[in-house]
Amino acid sequence: MEIPKKIDNCPIVDSVVELRFKSSIFPNAVFGLIFNSLQNDFPTVEKLPILQLPEQLRDSDPNFKFKAQYRLVSQDGYSVQIGPDVIVMGAPTPYPGWDNFFIKIKLVIDKALEAGVVERVLRLGVRFINFFEEDIFEQINLDISINGKPHKTRKTQLRTEVESGGFLNTLNVANNATQKIDNNQKRNGSIIDIDTFKGYNDVNFKNIYQAEITKAHKIEKEIFFKLLKTEYLESLNPKY
Repeated sequence: MEIPKKIDNCPIVDSVVELRFKSSIFPNAVFGLIFNSLQNDFPTVEKLPILQLPEQLRDSDPNFKFKAQYRLVSQDGYSVQIGPDVIVMGAPTPYPGWDNFFIKIKLVIDKALEAGVVERVLRLGVRFINFFEEDIFEQINLDISINGKPHKTRKTQLRTEVESGGFLNTLNVANNATQKIDNNQKRNGSIIDIDTFKGYNDVNFKNIYQAEITKAHKIEKEIFFKLLKTEYLESLNPKY
């Protein structure tokens, strides 16, 4: 199957690339060193709600590991979330396209690696959430049945893992999703959420990260487009 470069009315509402790592320095110093290297490109700083919790609780509870504590924002809407052992890069909405996003990803990772805070990378994740106003289960190559009979309801959520190209992909499809829009309004619809990830124990990640992120994005994109029925994909006016 030929994979489109893009489709009309891009459904992507959230897109992030996450690096989890073992720090080579004292955890509380990670943010300062990364911020110093990125402040010209991401001048706005926000504290995230997790900082309201006691430090002892954050350090002892495994649910808070790999959680960002600060958020930096560029003038063109890109974001970087930073924690003692995680960096999460996000693109603005509407989605600016992979080529533009990848430029920012490379900028952030290069400067973080140059700052010397990363001893080794533990996990790479590429995640895209797509929102649709219709019931997406009617438009995808995925059938759910109970006792041999098709199961269709307006409140269906499916979560599974798919292995592809050395990456694991957590696929979450739901038709009872809600998205916040302007003026605190919401719209109801469906989501296709794909989190493509891989574990590492590599001190030489700097030499391979561009190829690995590119591969993860390609795998995620292939899973998404192969999930759509041919007729539905054609209705989205794909560009090849």
